Amino acid sequence: MGTPEDNGQADLLYELLVGEIAGHMGELQVSLDHYLRAAGRSDDPGVAERATRIALFSGDREKALPAAQRWVALDGESLEARQVLAAMLVNDDQPDAAVPHLERVLERMEAVEGDGLGLLVNILSRAQNGPAAVKAMEQVAAGRSDDPRAQLALGSLALQQDQPHAAVAATERALRMDPGLREASVLRARAIQRTGDREASLQAMKDLVERYPDDLDLRVNYGRLLLQEERFADARIQFEAVVAERGDDADMLYTLGLINIEMEQYGEAERYLEQLLKIGQRAGEARYYLGRIAELTGDVQRAVDFYEEVDRGDYRQESMIRAARLRGEMGQVNEAREALTRLRETSDNPRLQVETYLSEAQLLRETRDYQAGLALLDEALESHPDHLELLYARALMAERLDRIDQLEEDLNRILEQDPDNPAALNALGYTLADRTDRFEEAYDYISRAYEQRPDDAAIIDSMGWVLYRLGRLDEAESHLRRAYGKMEDGEIASNLAQVLWERGEREEALDILEAALERDPDHERLLRLKERLNP
Repeated sequence: MGTPEDNGQADLLYELLVGEIAGHMGELQVSLDHYLRAAGRSDDPGVAERATRIALFSGDREKALPAAQRWVALDGESLEARQVLAAMLVNDDQPDAAVPHLERVLERMEAVEGDGLGLLVNILSRAQNGPAAVKAMEQVAAGRSDDPRAQLALGSLALQQDQPHAAVAATERALRMDPGLREASVLRARAIQRTGDREASLQAMKDLVERYPDDLDLRVNYGRLLLQEERFADARIQFEAVVAERGDDADMLYTLGLINIEMEQYGEAERYLEQLLKIGQRAGEARYYLGRIAELTGDVQRAVDFYEEVDRGDYRQESMIRAARLRGEMGQVNEAREALTRLRETSDNPRLQVETYLSEAQLLRETRDYQAGLALLDEALESHPDHLELLYARALMAERLDRIDQLEEDLNRILEQDPDNPAALNALGYTLADRTDRFEEAYDYISRAYEQRPDDAAIIDSMGWVLYRLGRLDEAESHLRRAYGKMEDGEIASNLAQVLWERGEREEALDILEAALERDPDHERLLRLKERLNP
């Protein structure tokens, strides 16, 4: 006959065995219940630890907490046990109860490694209950009232837990204790930025750079803040100072290249991007932007050469598309189409496939091969049915072939999916106003687009044109003048000239027409209007 001790040991083994088997079978709740009973009967901290981990893995926070408390009770010297329990107490909104465990962890870490504040920040930064985590750290820091690094740690945690105002206050306390604590000054500037006070943040970082002019990392941080404010010239000064000391810093060279492009300083941009090619860093991106510079400065062949040299990386596909478009502009239509087809057929990315179809269709539209463009978009929509951009492109292509029925069908398919799509509403309304006598229906569509985008030049133009078709010439002229003031587009110019002509302002109408033709001598609508007005 077994003793009570033997029976207790047997019960414990039973709980452990069933708990382990249930765990292997995926029955986590059953496993947890047995391990919790085992933890209560055993003085082995390993059993309590196992119960804690099963509870955490199963997401049962209510049962995890007593398991972790049992673990600490059995092994009070275990840093891991106290870390786990402290984190649970914080998440359970018991920061006061967590503090003694955090302080024990801190004391042990300081005895062994000399610093434990970073570990506490790491533990509490992962807490789901941010306010409780910060409150717990505030109490730890309060117990070290003469330690600026405790306040620095509090500031770091507060910022990670999205409490920037608390971070500012903590870093300022740290700086009152130690005005030379550079990390606190940097963190304060970052925290001020997160509060939304951008000017104060910039001033704080500027003061730091002036105080520590040889600290290149500070200059990088300050430069990035300036970039966020679109102060490109000021940012460039900071990054140039970094490159003067670290000439092969690829990130800085790349950033300076982009800043100079933004500032239209293309020669300077090329210098930095070509330096990237020399050091063999970020070469694909450098070639892409060198291609963009060549394109912007009108050197089309050089742009194509750079784009086609981008053989890998994030910019490869866009480079290939841009190269094909430029070949089309140079009259190399077949080569451009072949390149886009190859790119499409070798990609399994649906977004890229659509982009190549759209680019090829635009190329055919620009070369006025509307029939081929329509056939291409038919093919595209077989592969990507109901794709809004493809439907829109086919609608515009159909309009060029006087296929108003196809245009209506495609634009209405867009509006079935996206009833307030302003581009589709505007295109449908404008076409009905321009190519049919359904003026009231056209006005309704354009009005819906206009409500959403009252400052869009194309939509203002459409509103002016439908008002003209409705005989409301005063309103039509007002809208068309406003549209033309926003964008000197050939279509808008032709509509404005037409209205002015009919209102008797013929000299101005002809002036607008001639100026528009100087900008775009092959514009079909302008040429047709000129023929009508000057037969």
